[in-house]
Order: sequence, then C-alpha cells, then structure tokens
Amino acid sequence: MIDEVLDDFARFDFPLKDIWLSAARFHYHNLAPEISALPSGARALEIGCGAGILLTLLGQENPNINLEGIEPFAEGFETMEGVLQHAQGLGTRIHRSTYEDYAPSQAYDLVYLVNVLEHLPDWRHFLDTLPRFLKPKGRCLVLCPNYGFPYEPHFNIPVVGSKATTGRMFRRRIDWVENTYEVHGLWNSLNFVRLSQIKQHLSGSQLKLRVRHEITDRMIDRFNTDPVFQKHIGVFNKVGRAAKTLGLTQVFRLGPCENLQPYVFLEFCRASE
Repeated sequence: MIDEVLDDFARFDFPLKDIWLSAARFHYHNLAPEISALPSGARALEIGCGAGILLTLLGQENPNINLEGIEPFAEGFETMEGVLQHAQGLGTRIHRSTYEDYAPSQAYDLVYLVNVLEHLPDWRHFLDTLPRFLKPKGRCLVLCPNYGFPYEPHFNIPVVGSKATTGRMFRRRIDWVENTYEVHGLWNSLNFVRLSQIKQHLSGSQLKLRVRHEITDRMIDRFNTDPVFQKHIGVFNKVGRAAKTLGLTQVFRLGPCENLQPYVFLEFCRASE
C-alpha cells in the first residue's frame, strides 16, 4: 500500500517533490513499528506534519489508531495546497495550528516530529510544554539533524563555528538553494539545535531522554536503497558506508561521542516513569 499512496501523491507538482516523497518513505519505516505497537484506539499526533504525506501513509496502514497532525501553514505553503487537500480527502486529519496554540481535546499516547525540531523558534519552550500533550505513559519521538556534527544537511554545507559565521561564509550557496528550490526563509528558520544542548536543558526537567542509536546505520543503509537521498547527500555516501563496514558508527554509542551523531532519533517521556 505504501507504494500506491506515494505514487498517488507523486501526481501533484510541488517544490522538492522527490525529496518530500523520499523522506516520507524513509520515516514511514522508522515510525510504522511505533504506531502499530500502540493499542487499538490509541491517539497519536504529528507536530509539523506539512501537507500530510507521512501522516497519510501511517494512517492508511493503521486505521485502528486515531492519528492527526498539526501544521501552521505559513506564508509560501500555497504550492502544497493541492497535496494537502488530497491528504484530507483520504481521511487524514490535519489542524491548521502551531503547537503553541493547539489545545487537544485529549492527551496522546504518542507524539512525533520529523525534521521539525530544528525549525522551531524556541525548541526549549517546546520541550518545556511537551508534557501537556502526553498521557501519563505517553512518548514523544523526535527525528532531526544534530548540529553537534559540523554539517548542515538542508544546504549541504559544513558548519564552521556558529550559524552566523557559517551563513557569512556560504551566503552564495544559501541564496542559490533558497532561490532554486523556492524555499525562501529556510536558512533563517534553522536553530542549529545540538543533542548536547537538549541533554543539558533536560537536567531537572519533567522529561527524560532515550537516544535511539539505530538511526545512524539506518541513514547509511538508505544510501543503498534511495537514489534521491544518495544524490542529495552524495558527499557522505562512500564515507558513511565505509564507516559502517569498519564498525566506526558504533563509536556514536559511546559516552560523549553520542553527541556527534549527524542525525538523531530521540524518545522523550515523563521523568517520573
């Protein structure tokens, strides 16, 4: 069914279509086991669901789960309107709201964010307010780049010191990407969140964190099966595969090296559980 749904969305013309569909396929495989493990009638929420491609994939495969999403649909989203309407026509429930303004009627068994945390104006505020979305034993899953690793994946550039310094050094590349792919404002939206900062912020908070290390090898394996991803992140293709073959990716599981993972899969729950 996943191929049929993705082919259905592929009929529409929208910026970065291949990348959107590629990411939806990859993250479906990361999240489908989490959704299907929920009991029948459970509630799940995608924060920052975009036009609902991933949400639709998960909903079509899990009709026994009450899935919904929120997305503020900021200026410039008009090019995705047809995709959004199609998702809603398939029964996908999407609320036009920011997480700050969203007041759910009930808490959720599972909340997830995919490539969203790095765009939030204040990720610390999000984590501080996250418990209001969760049932007593609810969980939140976050997948996003980790800027503790000196690389910016949206623009395919190295991170040199701070965001400001990187922006000055690679301004021409940043402008080219935003103009070519019609993603104006993308650079300004990035907050360069680091895993080490998240850990520090959670000290003494209402949340505890589990780092899911399996994502590093999954991202490398994606080079073998996803030509769109291979092209987009081509510079790390051979390097990543060689690192996995030599067992070097296991280093990211060890102590402080954990903070250097290029991409992270984080699981949050209440600290009292």
